[in-house]
Amino acid sequence: MRAMRVIVAEALGVLTGFAFWPVFGGVSNAFVIAMAAVMAAAALTCAAALTLPRVPPVASTLTGAALVVVAAMVATGSGSGLVDGPWRLLTGAVPAEPSGPALAAVAVAAGWGTLAGGLLATHAARPLLPAAPPLACLLLALALGASGPPLPGWYALPVVALLVALLFAAQPDAPSPSALAGGVLTAVVAVAAGALLGPVAPVLGRSPADVRDLVSAPVLPRTGVSPLQQYPALRDGPRLLRVTGTASQPGSLLRMATLTRFDGSYWTVEGDFRRAGGTLPMGREPVGRRVTLTQRVNVEAGELDWLLTAGRATEVSVPGLGVDEITGDVAVPDNIPPPTRYSASSAITKATFEEILAATPTRASVPLTPAVPPQIGSFVRKAVSGWAPGPDQILALYRAFTKGGGFRYDQSAEAPAGHGYFHLLRLLRDRRGTSEQYASAYAVMVRHLGYEARVVMGLRPDYTGDAFVAEGRHVYAWVEVHFAGLGWVGVDPSPWRKTIGTRPDAPQTISKSTPLDDPLQDADASPPSAAPSPVEEDDVAAEPVGSVAPLLAPLVLAVVALLVAATPLAKAVRRARRRRSPSHRLSILGAWRETLDRLQEAGIPVRPAQTTGEIVAAAGLAGTLPTLAETVDRAVYAPEEPDPALSSDAWTAAARIQGEVRATMPPARRLGAVLDPRPLLR
Repeated sequence: MRAMRVIVAEALGVLTGFAFWPVFGGVSNAFVIAMAAVMAAAALTCAAALTLPRVPPVASTLTGAALVVVAAMVATGSGSGLVDGPWRLLTGAVPAEPSGPALAAVAVAAGWGTLAGGLLATHAARPLLPAAPPLACLLLALALGASGPPLPGWYALPVVALLVALLFAAQPDAPSPSALAGGVLTAVVAVAAGALLGPVAPVLGRSPADVRDLVSAPVLPRTGVSPLQQYPALRDGPRLLRVTGTASQPGSLLRMATLTRFDGSYWTVEGDFRRAGGTLPMGREPVGRRVTLTQRVNVEAGELDWLLTAGRATEVSVPGLGVDEITGDVAVPDNIPPPTRYSASSAITKATFEEILAATPTRASVPLTPAVPPQIGSFVRKAVSGWAPGPDQILALYRAFTKGGGFRYDQSAEAPAGHGYFHLLRLLRDRRGTSEQYASAYAVMVRHLGYEARVVMGLRPDYTGDAFVAEGRHVYAWVEVHFAGLGWVGVDPSPWRKTIGTRPDAPQTISKSTPLDDPLQDADASPPSAAPSPVEEDDVAAEPVGSVAPLLAPLVLAVVALLVAATPLAKAVRRARRRRSPSHRLSILGAWRETLDRLQEAGIPVRPAQTTGEIVAAAGLAGTLPTLAETVDRAVYAPEEPDPALSSDAWTAAARIQGEVRATMPPARRLGAVLDPRPLLR
């Protein structure tokens, strides 16, 4: 039965190893070849351990581990680059490219799990101990693929079946027919219970924690956090841009960046950008129907900071760019040249006007801060008066701007720029503005009503058939509102049909957007006759609280010790990565970010979005911190690569500041700062 036990343990290792396929977006030929190679190496080692019992277990383990590594390196062609695989997985987007060091690292983890399970089945006496390494491999696969597609629902069936088989294989004699029938019945009941109760259990059915959240995203976009500030530079010509190409949906807008955070003055990009391959993440968020569009883009003048696509990009011909896994925005990293030609596929939510009216807008996850001025709040109350809460109110705001509110689209050379509260108040007073103000106003007002909305910046090209031309003067902004079951739906609140003013290079007047970009444009303009429904508080159902069986004390202590050690180790690894950045500019920025982490641990209220001057003022530290801030400003805004000595000085200053900050902290706070995991999660 020992041979059968080894076979079952290795089969469990193979099954859990293939649980890594969501990390790569599917089971490709390269993935299968890499897994087959490491599993073969593990199987050969376990077979040798069975047939050569005099070989010491340590020798079998070390030999098998080395064979798995060699097999992964050969099958993936990664060579010594395999050592970079874990870092690429932790800092890259999902799905990762099924090749090179990333695939090799996953193959090694799966191979080692299978090898350890097989060797434990050979030498260990406890029946379920050989299942521990494969199950640990399964947890790692779930944690790495948390943002990718879920495993199929049937996956639990063979896992449970193999665990039951492992129990029987540990018996010295073959099981009787009655015992075998009982084991099969137990496995069936366990799988059925998991399938039926998992979705409603307090923990099961939820997406697992993403281990990549422990590591900061390494990609730094070429532009700042508020690309909407470039709107006037693009529109008026100081920033040159001209692109041509084709789109499978003529008339489509081309999106650049999604702005999700509003602070009263600016809409900003609030996301982490991870290195992406050719296939881009779509996330686990449930959405309705989607339409896939294709685009070919040629950059004839200027440079792109963000990839232009007709929707959320799903595939690009240029790998190695940065992607925000939440919004799908694709940014050009600051350390590589921007592409001048590429093709892409993208997806847009397809929703009809009737589907939107029947859907429920998603409640905003955080309140609008700072709150809207009284004049804006009064405008919203009048616009939604007589409308029921939900999609009717969103439609009422849309009509207030595009139909009966007397607003005009300003195409004059003197059209104002800006999208903060001050500019929105001017829009309500003068009833004229550009898409920058209309998009900002509409998104702010939808947020004020308590629903999720965001601003999208891009271009509205001129089309001739499926061919388009877009220049800086075609810069445009619109809004996306989130509806349950539909996803993010585009809304264009700018009154394009009612223009005022003109300038020689003004884009041609477009009276109608594509239905994909604005499904509300054909809405009936007649107001509702019914009185508004009272706004009721959302019913918040209490989540069921499940009882958790007490764990063994040694296991609890081991987990606590691991968690305590993990935070300082992760900080040290990130600090080393920041310091060893190939770019001296990025290394200096890394020293600055390390300094911000130490200030935040000390309780000093500083944020990465603040300027260096604001951070120096908030910290109240004289001497070294202002000097480091000047170094950072010179490195960021200088056109040439900083001198290596400047990077060394920056890290020396960061270490000195850390010592100064720690000296002001009491011992308990100092220990808490070392163990504080929050800087790793920001």
